[in-house]
Amino acid sequence: MKALVFHHSLPREAATKIGGELDKRAFVAPFAPVRLDDVAEPVPPNEAWVRCETIFSGICGSDAKQIFLNGRRDNPLTAVLSFPHVLGHEVVARRSDTGQRVALNPWLSCGPRGIDPPCPACAEGRYPWCRNFTAGVLPPAIHLGNCAAAAGAHAERFCAHEGQLFAVPETVSDEAAVLSDPVSVSLRTILLGPPDPKEPALVYGSGTLALAAVGLLRHLYPDVEVWVACRSGARAALATKLGAHAVLPPEPDALVEEVARRRGARRLVPWSGRPWLQDGPGVVYDTVGSPETVETSMRLLATGGTLVISGVEPPARFEWTPLYFKELRVIGSNAFGVEDVAGVRKHAFEHYFDFVAAGLDLTPLITHRFPLTEWQRAVVTIARRRQTGAVKVLLEP
Repeated sequence: MKALVFHHSLPREAATKIGGELDKRAFVAPFAPVRLDDVAEPVPPNEAWVRCETIFSGICGSDAKQIFLNGRRDNPLTAVLSFPHVLGHEVVARRSDTGQRVALNPWLSCGPRGIDPPCPACAEGRYPWCRNFTAGVLPPAIHLGNCAAAAGAHAERFCAHEGQLFAVPETVSDEAAVLSDPVSVSLRTILLGPPDPKEPALVYGSGTLALAAVGLLRHLYPDVEVWVACRSGARAALATKLGAHAVLPPEPDALVEEVARRRGARRLVPWSGRPWLQDGPGVVYDTVGSPETVETSMRLLATGGTLVISGVEPPARFEWTPLYFKELRVIGSNAFGVEDVAGVRKHAFEHYFDFVAAGLDLTPLITHRFPLTEWQRAVVTIARRRQTGAVKVLLEP
C-alpha cells in the first residue's frame, strides 16, 4: 500500500535544509527524507488492535514542521521518537472489522502499549502525561505518526488500539470528524486558561489551532470579546467569519499599540523604545509559540494575566522581565485527554461531537484537499500559505 514515510538521514536532511532555503520544493524533492513509499500492510501488534481504512487525514502542523525540518537536534522529544515512520495522526477512518466510522486519539500511552495497570496519568485520562512512551510492546513514540512500529494515517490503511478509536456519530460529517484532534488541542488550551468575561481574550496566530480556538471561545464563552492577531487576507477573513470581534496587526510593536488603544491603556516606553502595557487582555492563547510572540504576549498582557502557549517554534532568546514584574502565569499546552467542560468529564473528542451537535461548525478551516499521491502539491501549498491561504489541508487515499 502507499504511505508517506519519513526516513531519518542526516545527509538527506542537510541537503534538503540547504535546498529549502532556496526553493521550498526541495522539501518534497527525491533527495528529501520524506517520500511516498510502497510499504507492507500494517500488522496489529496484538488482538486489541484494529485495522482501519483511511477516509481523510489532516496534515498537522507537527507533520509540516518535520517535513520542513523546522527543529533543533537538542529537542528533548527526540528521546520519544523512532524511525522510519509513516506520518499522520489526524484522521477519520473506517474500521475494517465493523465498517464503523472512527476518529483517532493518536496517543501511544499505556493502553496501546499493553501496560496494565496503567500509570497514574493514564488512569486519570491524561494520556499526553503518560510515563511509558518508551516502554511496552512499541518502540519509543508519543503517538501514531512518529512511531516506527505503529504506522501513521497518511496512508491507505493503519492500525490502532481499540481504546484509541472513537465512534463518529452519524450526524457528524467526515470533514468535521477529521478535525477532532486539532480542535481538541485548542479546547485543552482554552480550558487551561479560561477567559474572564470582563476582559478581552487574544488569540495569536491564524492556523488551525488559532482559528479553532476562536470558534471554541465564541461557542463556550459567548460574552467574551475575542481578538485575533494575524496578517490580513483569507485567514483574517476566516477568523472574522468564525466570530472574532477584531483582527489586530501581528507585528509586535503595532500589536502592542493597537491593544493599548483598544484598552485605553498607558504605554510604558523603556530605553529599547518597545512599549509595554499593564492593562491588556486577560489571557493570550499563543498558537505560534515563537520567541517573538511569547515576548510580545508578555508585553501586552494585563498584570496578573495568563499566557497559554500551544504553538511550537525553535527556541531563542527573548526579553522576559514582564513575566515576574506583572506576575504573569505562563502555561504550556500539549494536546488533550479526558477533559472537564461545564462540570461534565469525558474525552475531548466526545465534547467536540457534542459541540458539533449544538451547532459548532469548524469545517471552513478545511481549505484544500489532495489525493495522497499528490502529497507534494499539498506540502507546497502549506509552504506557500501566505499566497494560498491554506489552513487545514487534507489528504485522501
